[in-house]
Amino acid sequence: MLSHKTISTVGKLAEHWCGRKGTAIWIIRSAHRAAVFREPGKPIALETVKKVRVKVHYCSLNSTDVKILSGKHKELNIPLPFIPGHEFSGEIVEIGKENPHFFNRGDRVVVMNDLQDPNGGLISEAVVKNRDVWPVPQSVPLKEMAVLPYGHGTALLTFALHCHLKENDLIIITAGPAGMGLAAIDLAVSVYKAKVIAICDTESSSDLVRAKGAHISISIRKNNFKKLYKDVQDAMGDKKAKVVYDAVGKGLLHLLVDFVNPETGQLISVDPFYNAEKFLTEVPEFDRPKRKEKENNPDTVDARANMLKNVRHFDLYENPDVDTYRQMITDTIEMRSEGMITGHISKMFPMAKIQDAIEFIQQKQCTGKVLIDVQCMDEDGCAEDKEKKAKSKSSDGDAKKKSKD
Repeated sequence: MLSHKTISTVGKLAEHWCGRKGTAIWIIRSAHRAAVFREPGKPIALETVKKVRVKVHYCSLNSTDVKILSGKHKELNIPLPFIPGHEFSGEIVEIGKENPHFFNRGDRVVVMNDLQDPNGGLISEAVVKNRDVWPVPQSVPLKEMAVLPYGHGTALLTFALHCHLKENDLIIITAGPAGMGLAAIDLAVSVYKAKVIAICDTESSSDLVRAKGAHISISIRKNNFKKLYKDVQDAMGDKKAKVVYDAVGKGLLHLLVDFVNPETGQLISVDPFYNAEKFLTEVPEFDRPKRKEKENNPDTVDARANMLKNVRHFDLYENPDVDTYRQMITDTIEMRSEGMITGHISKMFPMAKIQDAIEFIQQKQCTGKVLIDVQCMDEDGCAEDKEKKAKSKSSDGDAKKKSKD
């Protein structure tokens, strides 16, 4: 049975922040290879980095990482040089003196660190805090585990503790080309049995969310918000959603507020770059259709305005309670080990082709998460890929031989 802990007392909270947050699993090694970002707008470079501390096998390259690399979010004050990648998996090579979670050398683990941490997972070995590491059972592939923590963990935090999602609840989820929205759809459908209306920015991602179990999927076509509004209106009919879960931003909550229950509904943003002050002015331009008379009454209008003023923003890593933070990832791992949820990898790139992976995301070719094989510096593919190709050729050869026989 999955457990969901409530917020701890202030005294316990202080103990966690002062005690566990600073401890780390660590080892000082000689030089290691990493993907390093030094200047906005410039290609990412492979460099030698010293004093890194936990071996990394796979690292998720998220759209948030790529947005930081673009230099468009200077308000984050990312220190340079900067190593991206805040979700990764691998194995522990050595443990510091403090070991509150009883790790052992060789343990398979998944790690999630701060989006603004300059020491991310695109490195052959990385420094990590004990609070940000979880053991991974043998039944769960390290590849897949590297794409699960942030998206599924944030959705679980939101659904379990804040909007209390239930079976057959109607929820609207906006899903971009990365994994936050897709993870929320997976969790809402597979675990909570809710009815999801998914809004996507490409036709390919729309196909994927339908495969993930979305009740209805709607594509945003060339930022045509008038058409989007009409499509959502047709899909909803007279029904109202319990929640809008926005992983995209772009002011879409201003458009979607009309489709939420004005008395009990919630608007939730999990966009890592959400800014409460800017949000109120980020209204997408579109011609709003005439509303029905009952939707124009003062109470309904005031309720809508109040929801927009009180959008709730959630980011699992920023959750102030360490116990809750850790429990969400623990439960995510448990759900994956039980086959209740799955991660979706759009494409995997070797570390040597990190720039190709960045461009793949920028061009919106991905549907789900992009994964980097950190230990692979072979531009022609890694040993695992070559082995698969060899097996494929062998199978083709055997099939041709049999046909001749």
